[in-house]
Amino acid sequence: MKRLFAVFMTVLLLFTMTACGGSGETASETETGNDNPYAGIKIALVSQTIGTEQFILQAYNAFMEAAEKYGFQAISIECSDTADWSEKTRAACVEGYDLIIGVGWYAAEPFSALADEFPGTEFAVIDTIASNERIKSIAFNTADGSYVYGVMIGTAFSDEKLFGCVNNFQQQSNYEYRYGFMEGVKSVIPDAEFIHNFTNSYDDTSIAYEMAIQQQAAGCKFIFGNVSSSANHGIFQACLDLAAKGTPIYTSGLSVDQTTPDNPYILGGLIKDTGVCTTLIIEDFLNGNHKGGAQILGIKEGAFGVVNITTDSANYWNDEIMHEGVVEAGRKAAEAIIRGEIVIEVPLEQ
Repeated sequence: MKRLFAVFMTVLLLFTMTACGGSGETASETETGNDNPYAGIKIALVSQTIGTEQFILQAYNAFMEAAEKYGFQAISIECSDTADWSEKTRAACVEGYDLIIGVGWYAAEPFSALADEFPGTEFAVIDTIASNERIKSIAFNTADGSYVYGVMIGTAFSDEKLFGCVNNFQQQSNYEYRYGFMEGVKSVIPDAEFIHNFTNSYDDTSIAYEMAIQQQAAGCKFIFGNVSSSANHGIFQACLDLAAKGTPIYTSGLSVDQTTPDNPYILGGLIKDTGVCTTLIIEDFLNGNHKGGAQILGIKEGAFGVVNITTDSANYWNDEIMHEGVVEAGRKAAEAIIRGEIVIEVPLEQ
């Protein structure tokens, strides 16, 4: 009786989630036709609250476009905390969803636990590597994009020798950003030197702010913003405050286009296109090519890139510093990577 009650509550949770916590859009028979081979397939997208967060919104938009194109049944499930990820994903499994896609690192642990319990459901995660080999994990080749951006910054600040980097944790995944950026800068300024500080947090803006101030005092005019798209706002604020004192510094955006006319000191940056990843996952699944394990996507696949280089434009572009010569240098570096002429092999950090 307890087991039956638990199953009942899980299904009830899914109905509540569909009505209140998720989008719950599904393609109608009128739109897809009764002969559509994908009409009976059910796919769920699980993420944090979407809102205007571009990192998630890209995935959501690609998900709904694919649902309209192929005619499968689609539901978007939004999670507000860690418990939501496990409970709502379990509910989707019980409801019989064929494929469940998780956006962000929150998905790895609950999906890994559920994958063995529900062998009839396929799973995929974006921007993280799940421990369970049944799960298709899409991660990003961050070193290539960071190299291209480093080439641009080296070109823009060719008279500088010291560059700052405010990072999250001293771990290999973060080192891939740092290494690519440093190699890109050094391809233009061979004797460039770098200051690295670590916030040991993904969301502490105050620490990021203080480290940016310290690096400016040490002589850095450009600081690579390598914490997170949210915590980088501490660096952004430091740029504004220092500019008001007549000692401006410059920085970069991360994961999404964070350039804005309200802060001309943000000079482009790195972007992750979760929409490209979502489309790839769905099409592989529908074509019978879904396989577990890690898959790394980068500039070649259009999944990880640089603002105004792998994208057609930017929210705002400071062309006084990021002039046409800088853009051309970035484009040439990106093209060389795509052609295989430049290969960034990241060693283990010493």
